Amino acid sequence: MIRIFDAHADTPYELWIRKEHLKNNTCHIAEEKASMFSDYRQVFAFCSLAGSKWAISKDEFYDCYSYFLRELKDQQFVSAHLSIEGPEIIDCDPEQIAALSQKGFVMSTLTWNADNSLAGFHRSEKGLTDLGRAFVKSAQSSGVYIDVSHLSEAAFWDLMKVTQKPIVASHSNCRRIWDHSRNLTDDQLRAITDTDGLVGLNLYVPFLGERADFTVMLRHLEHMLELCGSEHICLGGDLDGCEILPEGFADLTGYASFYEFLHGKGYDEDLLDKLFYRNLAQRIEGRH
Repeated sequence: MIRIFDAHADTPYELWIRKEHLKNNTCHIAEEKASMFSDYRQVFAFCSLAGSKWAISKDEFYDCYSYFLRELKDQQFVSAHLSIEGPEIIDCDPEQIAALSQKGFVMSTLTWNADNSLAGFHRSEKGLTDLGRAFVKSAQSSGVYIDVSHLSEAAFWDLMKVTQKPIVASHSNCRRIWDHSRNLTDDQLRAITDTDGLVGLNLYVPFLGERADFTVMLRHLEHMLELCGSEHICLGGDLDGCEILPEGFADLTGYASFYEFLHGKGYDEDLLDKLFYRNLAQRIEGRH
């Protein structure tokens, strides 16, 4: 059976705002959907929504976190790790990141969709600030990966000058295949690989390209394989964080169909297990 370990999903917020349950819900991810896989692990993101009318406060973040922890206790098929998507929910404070590591947080972006006191976001020319450098140092010393999805190019290259650990782009695609500011250039893909990091394949159609389907996803994946190699790619679906999924994908269960599609294209089971599970599992489980 297929094993899945995905680097980014926004399910906690969706469950909290809808007051639904992880076991069975209207989201992309639910225990009943996860049960079809022999092992399902997920990095669940808590997003600040900074710069939008839906931005959440620190108190709301902790309420969402507590709600999600209660939901995790009432199921048996989902293994969860946690991430921060926009450190505004901890005041962009380097001193607060160590405590989150103890609570199961394994990744943090530096921005979401707005500039902050740490760095510029993906449509910005702002680089990494001194506070951003302090945040990176604190996160990495606490065993928390820095996630460059949503980060500006200027901040990305500033980060590459100071990073002491592997870098992750949890949910980003290839700009060479589809020109979007949320996608990574070839030089960025190579740089992440040079840190022994990971790039997660994103399912959001505006990052894949028009009329996106499994074939379009394959183009991004094969470009990643060409530049990064099979050891540096994982899934980063952005499920429950994107409204428009590629043809053939309705929710988490679409990964089974994509797996079979790739198998039919000649991807053997060992390679598929690396991409769908093992690469991310090795980084997360060995992060300390």
